[in-house]
Amino acid sequence: MEIILQMKINLTHINETLHQQTYEIRRELGSVFEEQKHALERCLDSIDHQLEKCCAHIEEYQRLYSNLSAMREKLIQLGGEPSGLPTGSAGPDLESVIAWRLKELKEHGRL
Repeated sequence: MEIILQMKINLTHINETLHQQTYEIRRELGSVFEEQKHALERCLDSIDHQLEKCCAHIEEYQRLYSNLSAMREKLIQLGGEPSGLPTGSAGPDLESVIAWRLKELKEHGRL
């Protein structure tokens, strides 16, 4: 009878230890999860910020390209022989410009 009682005590102790370890692991894993989640959110915020800056640069590029194109046409009308224009954007919308630049960068081994 004493052996059975001792076995029950041992099993109870093992069970309590297992529950405590499970609780600690769950708490630690939850903490790591939250840290990684916040890191991911910061990455997305940074990507968003860079895309916003990219949009502004694309708008400026399109404005300058349009002005330069008009200036080149005037030079031609006046008998000048201006050099060619730099590469124009691949489309009027943001998505096509970004896709075009990504393709160009990949082709030149920069990405």
